[in-house]
Amino acid sequence: MKNKSLIIFDFDGVFTNNKVYVGQDGAEMVLCDRGDGLGLNFLNSAKKNGMINARWMILSKEKNPVVVARANKLGIDCHHGVHNKLVFVQEIITRDPDSFPNGMDDIIYLGNDLNDLPVMRRVGFSVAPADAHPLIRKVAHLNLTKCGGDGFVREFVEWFLGFHHWTEEQIHEFVSNC
Repeated sequence: MKNKSLIIFDFDGVFTNNKVYVGQDGAEMVLCDRGDGLGLNFLNSAKKNGMINARWMILSKEKNPVVVARANKLGIDCHHGVHNKLVFVQEIITRDPDSFPNGMDDIIYLGNDLNDLPVMRRVGFSVAPADAHPLIRKVAHLNLTKCGGDGFVREFVEWFLGFHHWTEEQIHEFVSNC
């Protein structure tokens, strides 16, 4: 699993609880989990230490400044306003075939709703939060216990890095160096 080339995170329902606050001026705000940000720090540290080779990005249908603002805060590449995610992912592979020798099989995708379905059916590995649409949970290779916006990304990162196989001392050492 750690030999995957790319991890793609949907935004709404993955980094958020899929709800939006709308102010009277139309400005939108979302609720995110800070633990998910720490999880991305774990990914960065694992990459820096040669534990993984993957890169990661946010891919969202929503064209909203809040998506970019959160991505910038987390230091993660972000593509938003993408209506056909499958075509977008296929274009990534076409532009850089050397990074994807196995095509779609080299990608992990985390999604929660029906607009993620075409990609989740095609990638090498897909992951769904506990509150994902039932069809998404049905096609996902891995269904986690946390809901979107409530530590789902962090739960995935810990699973991906194999924390469940690590001793408490190994986790302490790794986290202390992040």
